[in-house]
Amino acid sequence: MGRTNERQHVPIPEYKQNLKKIVKYLKSSSPTMLIVLITPPPVCEEGRTLYRDNASDKLSERTNEVTGEYAKACVETAKEIGVPSIDLWSKMQETDGWNKKFLWDGLHLTVDGNAVVYQEVIKVFNEAGLSADNMPFDFPDYSEIDHKNPQTSFQQ
Repeated sequence: MGRTNERQHVPIPEYKQNLKKIVKYLKSSSPTMLIVLITPPPVCEEGRTLYRDNASDKLSERTNEVTGEYAKACVETAKEIGVPSIDLWSKMQETDGWNKKFLWDGLHLTVDGNAVVYQEVIKVFNEAGLSADNMPFDFPDYSEIDHKNPQTSFQQ
């Protein structure tokens, strides 16, 4: 597996199958829901190394190259099952200095990184003829979920 986090690692074929299962489940729960697959963002290995400066292993546990393989698999899966996708991995790397602008620790998004996600999602909504401000909720708001018995909050 190389420099992957073994506890979190999922092989690409299994990743693709999992995406398909998630989409199938969501479509069965709400057939009119717009489902959009979003790739992982890029990884800045240097940022991960700096963030982990107390670690004995100075190599990042993730690589941008491998993350790109998962991004490609996500886009392929979206095409196979007929849902739109957003390729954050490619989109973010179009910007000079993306590694510091969009990622605060080489992995997690900054405010600017989250803004890219928002802009890309709004584009997909607009292409589907939807307005984010006027869209109904398919699932309850987080604040309305009964934390003691969450399943009841999802029953219709």
